[in-house]
Amino acid sequence: MRCLPLVASLGFLLVGDIAGAQPRKPASAALEVAAATAEVAEEVVDELAEMKAAEHQAIDLGEPDLAAVLRGLGTGNPWRSRLGGPLGEALQDWPDIVDTERVDEALAGQLPFPIESVASRYDIPVVYNDEVAQYLAFFQGPGRRWFARWLERSHRYVPLFREILREHEMPEDLVYLAMIESGFIMHAKSWASAVGPWQFIEATGKRFDLNSNFWVDERQDPVKATHAAARFLKRLHAAWGDWYLAWAGYNAGPGRVSRAIAKYGTTDFWELAATSDAFRKETQHYVPKLIAAALIAKHPESFGFHDLRPQEPLRWETVEIPDATDLSVIARAAGVSVEEITALNPELKRWATPPVLKGDSPYALRLPAGTKERFAVAYAAVKPSERFTYRSYQVQKGDTLGHIALMFSTSVEALMTANRLSSPRKLRIGQELVIPIPPGAAPRSAPPPRPASTRPPARAQAGSSAKPGHHVLRAGETLGHVSIQYGASVEDLMRWNGIRDVRKVRAGQSLRVR
Repeated sequence: MRCLPLVASLGFLLVGDIAGAQPRKPASAALEVAAATAEVAEEVVDELAEMKAAEHQAIDLGEPDLAAVLRGLGTGNPWRSRLGGPLGEALQDWPDIVDTERVDEALAGQLPFPIESVASRYDIPVVYNDEVAQYLAFFQGPGRRWFARWLERSHRYVPLFREILREHEMPEDLVYLAMIESGFIMHAKSWASAVGPWQFIEATGKRFDLNSNFWVDERQDPVKATHAAARFLKRLHAAWGDWYLAWAGYNAGPGRVSRAIAKYGTTDFWELAATSDAFRKETQHYVPKLIAAALIAKHPESFGFHDLRPQEPLRWETVEIPDATDLSVIARAAGVSVEEITALNPELKRWATPPVLKGDSPYALRLPAGTKERFAVAYAAVKPSERFTYRSYQVQKGDTLGHIALMFSTSVEALMTANRLSSPRKLRIGQELVIPIPPGAAPRSAPPPRPASTRPPARAQAGSSAKPGHHVLRAGETLGHVSIQYGASVEDLMRWNGIRDVRKVRAGQSLRVR
């Protein structure tokens, strides 16, 4: 959980033609949408990295350069005078850019309203000091264009987040912690691999029941992640009985806060933040940054944020998907776009819902409000064989992406897009790949030959001696090839034949198949 520079999330990557590969259209319309919307998602996440860079330049996350922040406001911005009081002598040092008489005449030289008059409107503690003023100036100046987007996006998620926090009997204004963590971007990802609107690292996410696997990353789900954040924040607050320390613990980790308290003998956040080594610089700035964001978010017009275009609040209906289904199939059944489906289900990492294993509950999918009945009728009319337009394949020794593409009559480009591969060389033995297969298309009855340099020596050939219900491996054939031919998964073949290591199968070996 860190307020760190953010980079583009590992979304679908649209790549150009690969030398030697014949590009084909992706098998699934959902793949096309995933590729087309990847650039948009990347741009949205990039705004966090850009704002962080501006924050470092304006505030440096080190010793406050208040004058530099003020310069970023522009000579005509009235906030130069309003910030005069809390910024103290910093304004006096820059008479060429500040009307010092207006500083003296400004009402209390502080906020556009007395802090006492608004503090009661928050269920989190708010104060006004130099550190908070510094971030108010930043959000008004260098960070203004990004903060405006956060305010617009907040209308989509804040009502939902408040409802969940209320369910956990937590302060509802904790929603602004998600604002400074991610800007309410569900796919936000930091360089430290903290993910989602509340920026959970994988280990902490698992501790609070957020699953991350090949198919989903629940840290990106607005509902599940907010429930987890509420539980985590409740635990942090219970540890010290102080919200500022709880926020610091969310950013730096509870261990860092406990050690700082033990070392300096105080539970006053501001005293700890004033020391040189109690917290990292970004943790020292984390609390005032959150307070400043909350002050502006509840009173945007008072801080000069006019003409915002608020996003519509989330609204959905939930349906149960009995087995893995292509998102384009779901979208057609519901009469909506794939983009609408992915926007409501940001935890999905692939262009399909996950498989439902025996004994598991159906996958709960969100649909746009008002589409549930239409979807139920249309989806029931889709043959199960036409819902599942992809397969999984486990990379075997000697495989190349081009070879796998030939096996499944698809393209290297489609495989790279479906599996988020930035290079066709980034394959590893045992890696699971999603293979886009057109509905109704039959796989090759026999695999294409491998390159001579990777063909294992022949020990036996398949022949008429194979027993019914069995398959004898040919030279160069893998469990992946057999799984395609018989419509079984590699995992099933391994289980039926007591195979523990796919690399140890050999030509001439007889396999039980169904």
